Amino acid sequence: MNKKNYNFTKTMLSIAIPLTLQNLLFSSFTLIDTVMVGRLGDLPLAAVGMAGKWSWFLNIVLFGCTSGAAVFIAQYFGAGDHKGINRTYGLMSMLSLAAGLLFMALALLIPETIVGMFTKDPRAIAAASVYLRCIALSYPFQALAKSGATLLQSTQRVVIPFIGAACSVTTNIVLNALLIFGLCGFPALGVAGAAIASAVAVIVNATVIYTLGFAKKTMLRAPIKEMLDISRGFVRDYVRIGAPAMFNETIWALSILVYSAIFGHMSTEAYAAITVVKSIEDLSCVAVFGMCSACAVMIGSFVGQGKYDQAKACARYHIVLVTAMSVVIGGCLLLFRGAIMSLFGVSDVVRADSMAVLMIYGAEMALRNIPLMLVVGTFRAGGDTKYGLIVDAFSAYLIGIPVTAFAGLVLHLSVPATYAIMYCVEDGLKTIIYGRHFFSNKWIKPVV
Repeated sequence: MNKKNYNFTKTMLSIAIPLTLQNLLFSSFTLIDTVMVGRLGDLPLAAVGMAGKWSWFLNIVLFGCTSGAAVFIAQYFGAGDHKGINRTYGLMSMLSLAAGLLFMALALLIPETIVGMFTKDPRAIAAASVYLRCIALSYPFQALAKSGATLLQSTQRVVIPFIGAACSVTTNIVLNALLIFGLCGFPALGVAGAAIASAVAVIVNATVIYTLGFAKKTMLRAPIKEMLDISRGFVRDYVRIGAPAMFNETIWALSILVYSAIFGHMSTEAYAAITVVKSIEDLSCVAVFGMCSACAVMIGSFVGQGKYDQAKACARYHIVLVTAMSVVIGGCLLLFRGAIMSLFGVSDVVRADSMAVLMIYGAEMALRNIPLMLVVGTFRAGGDTKYGLIVDAFSAYLIGIPVTAFAGLVLHLSVPATYAIMYCVEDGLKTIIYGRHFFSNKWIKPVV
């Protein structure tokens, strides 16, 4: 290994390992909920999956808000501009909190309408609405935690968000056991118990992040005056860079919701199968997400310092690593999918569909993750937030969704066949288009 690769690896691991562990914890959060609620039956499992999509949608919107800000923070950090970081942090926090409050209000006011997007089953709607009303109260805390964690990660203080995630997941596991099944004298609340446990866990995460962030004198202690020093020119630049990233994540998240609605309207069992596989997907990608985040921080810092050749080399290095990692993890999923599915207490129909879908996902995992690394880990960090928005919108809404809907709702193909069409059609096209843009080097656009 030459000196340049050694330095890349050393820096990448110092950032990626805590972020990977943090992602692992949050993904296990979803998996634990799925496993525990799955013991109650297919209907509660599908209901929690449907209600959880609203929380997931909020998280994606928050990711859009904060990933645009992360471009500024990482480049300001590379340039040593603390006032620029504080100003960005202030605007990011206000936007994120506004999104959290909006999602909470909608979930409390029209939960049946939200859940009704995914199913016509009145029993599933009733159960999911109970979950949604409970979890919605944690949305403002989720927004604050996301903003604080983004600031810390973009300034290479990645351990505190990991500790927050660890405390959050521990809280969720304990409260799930107590409130879902009624252990140790607690009432057995079922779906409502899972929602309460998740809401409390989110609040714990935010509390730990800000408590430790202030105690360790990180940039979370930004002066209020500098956080609110938001000029019209800065807002214009922020919107120019940040808005495409936010819209990119939002339209991508909406496309996932539409895909979920397609499976939900195929049958409740189909949605339960997709819910199981989604929890496994999230867990299998934690290392990839960690590397994407590490790559984004490193590239943003290089671009902020004007070291463009190092930014390009860093991107190439991470793309190779992500491709190799995806092949290995995908192969493991193919080999051990039977053992993995034994964790879930689902019906034979759901189990069979989940096994087949998991095999498809494992086989095409590399094709799925290369576009993720290019858009989230490379293009945005370099300052190019528009290209991903255009390509994602085109590939999802003009190709992926129409083809998937036709396959599942018109041709009535099986769940595995519809799933294979959904992923392969969209991901293959994006890999080719994003690859060409990467080699053009047009994604390097300094913002500070």
